[in-house]
Amino acid sequence: MNEPTHPKRRTALWILGVGVAAALAGALTQIVISERGRSASVDAQRATVLSPPKPIAAFSLIDQTGRPFGSERLQGKWTFVFFGYTHCPDVCPTTLSALAGVDKLLRADPGAHQDVQTVFVSVDPRRDTPEQLAKYVPFFNEDFIGVTGEQAQIDRLARDLGIVHLRTQEDAAGGYLIDHTASILLIDPKGRLRALFGVPHEPRIIAADFERIRGAG
Repeated sequence: MNEPTHPKRRTALWILGVGVAAALAGALTQIVISERGRSASVDAQRATVLSPPKPIAAFSLIDQTGRPFGSERLQGKWTFVFFGYTHCPDVCPTTLSALAGVDKLLRADPGAHQDVQTVFVSVDPRRDTPEQLAKYVPFFNEDFIGVTGEQAQIDRLARDLGIVHLRTQEDAAGGYLIDHTASILLIDPKGRLRALFGVPHEPRIIAADFERIRGAG
């Protein structure tokens, strides 16, 4: 059972997600402005679009079925990525529900949905085994991919993508929470970070921005 979260911690977690997304967006301001100054610009409502897209270093993780999950699994598809953990009391289920909403909207055009996948990367491999992810992730969408692995590999990928995660001190029962960036990331079919979506996550806006980004190539 998930541990309850004190209101102040929920606020801190929300601020962490907003703050990190804002910091990254600020650091990329000149790049994004440069992109929008060209005819191939993306007129996104909410997304921070990277131009050029950021390459992602090789990594080695596993999915909820025990299959390897590395850079090659990002090739040829547009991938929505969210970092979190299954014991997360509020932000993770809320975000995964939003991503399920995005998936439903995109499925309205079956042909366009074939090149889209959604990946949930756990920052808590100590508790989030493949078996745990196999129970948790399908609750939101049976097609979602849950990913875990060695902590060092997860940390490496998180740093590469600008994701911050901080584990709290364990309580007397051994339970703990993890504060983490709440942004949704978008990886392009060449395996590069193309955009990020900060909070609040509104499925219709994310889906619309995605279509604009995909249309721009």
